[in-house]
Parts: sequence; structure tokens; C-alpha cells
Amino acid sequence: MQHMTFGALEVSVIDPHRRDTQYIYDEIFVEELYRHPRFTIPASPTFIDVGANIGLFCIWAHQVYRAKTIHAFEASPQTYAYLQDNVQRLIDPKVTRVRAANVAVSSVAGQTLTLHQSPLVSGISTLLDQSKVAWVKDLTDSREIVTHQVTTTTLSTEIATRDIAAVDLLKIDVEGFYMEVLRGLSDADFAKIRNAVVEIEYAAATGNDPDEVARLLRAKGMSVEAREQTLYAWRD
Repeated sequence: MQHMTFGALEVSVIDPHRRDTQYIYDEIFVEELYRHPRFTIPASPTFIDVGANIGLFCIWAHQVYRAKTIHAFEASPQTYAYLQDNVQRLIDPKVTRVRAANVAVSSVAGQTLTLHQSPLVSGISTLLDQSKVAWVKDLTDSREIVTHQVTTTTLSTEIATRDIAAVDLLKIDVEGFYMEVLRGLSDADFAKIRNAVVEIEYAAATGNDPDEVARLLRAKGMSVEAREQTLYAWRD
């Protein structure tokens, strides 16, 4: 595996160009995208990471919050190998237990979906099809697209299976598939989510109104703030 150094981290990277991983690193570690002043995070928290990519959020949550458990989900089997390597090398299991799974999170469990992935940027992968996302059509037409057949689960399925009592932070970054992820939460399980960060990319392409996500979160008893393509939600 190729390694690159970002800050004090020697990270296993799937992307050939440094700038792509650097962008994600800067978002998480420098800009601290997943912090919010209204979030209340207890000691030894439990996090869920949907769209874990190569594990930079997991590493950050380990370093900053000393999370007790992180449930990490990455749909791409290609990217998942790098997630596993980074977790094993850069997270102390005596502090943080990472329970990672190579599975897609959706509204229905047990389905098989096609994941479309850029051959050059691991962070660009989506379960949306070419009718909704221009880059998927372009790479399909040029025969450069990488595809994987992936099995789905739901957040409620995982919360039950893993016996998760509370989620101190839910992070969702799934390249436009966020509504399907949220629809896989029952009302009872939504009540277990104390804070959430939802990336709402491709809203125009998918026909999803960003306000719809905010309304959904508010209907579940959460306060919401939007910053560009990111929604922050918390319980007062």
C-alpha cells in the first residue's frame, strides 16, 4: 500500500494524487468539519461513521474524543482495505474499538446495489446511478468507471445487531445517498442519535431538497444548522 504523511500521520492512501487525500485531511483535522459548538460529546463516546473512506474521521475521533467505540461503514471493498490498514496502525485498540464493516448503508437491508467509484479519487464513490450523477455517466462512457456489487444494511439493523444504546455522533458522508441512510432509522433509533453531521452533496441532481433533510431532523426532535453542503443537528 502507498503511504503519505499528513501532519503527524503516515496514512495508507488509495488515491494516486496527494491533493485528494490532503483535501479530506484538511477538512477533518484542520478545519474540524465535524465539530460544532452546540454538540455535547461525553467522555468515551460512541460514534457511527457512514462513508468511512480510508478512516481519517475514525482517526480524528480517536485522537480528539478518545471515542470508546466507532462503528464504521465503507461500501467499497477497494477502499475498505485501506480503512482496515489505517485503523490497525493508527488507532490504539486499548482506547478506541473500531467495528468496521464493508457494507452499504441504505433504507432497506439485504439488497444488492451497484457502487460507482472513480478510479482516481476514493472519496468519489456513489450508489446513485448515471441518470443522476454526471461524473458517473462520463466515466461509464469512457469505460473508466470502477463498479462494485455491494450488500446493504440499515442503521436500525446495525443498532439492533450491535446493541447500541446511544450514538453520540452520527457522521454521514455518502455522496448523495444520505436520504436513504436516514430512512433506514426507525423513530426509536432516531431518538438514540444525540448529534449528527450530514453531508448533502448532489441535492440538485437527486431532486432532494436540502430543507427536506433539515425538516426530517427537526421532526425527530433535533435542532439544525446548515453550513453550505453540511447539516449539523443536535439535541438541546
